[in-house]
Amino acid sequence: MRTIQTIVTILALTATASVFAEAPYPAEQPFVSTQTRAQVEQEVAVAAAQGMLLESDSSYPAIRVPAMPEHKRVTAQLRDSATRGAGDSIYAGA
Repeated sequence: MRTIQTIVTILALTATASVFAEAPYPAEQPFVSTQTRAQVEQEVAVAAAQGMLLESDSSYPAIRVPAMPEHKRVTAQLRDSATRGAGDSIYAGA
């Protein structure tokens, strides 16, 4: 009697485990390209020439902006202050 209960329990557990198995939805399909790399690069070049590409601060390639004169002046002050010592500081905080 106990053997039958054990078999029924095992069958019930395996049946419920298969109910919770996940299948991808929608069904996964492999990606198939319809264009060559050269065609894609040409389309990107045309879109860039027409100004249709989305550009933001995080777009590639990163464009370096030259340092502003104010930045260079402050950097020179910091270097000068470091060579003269800590007595003459540009810090004006409380």
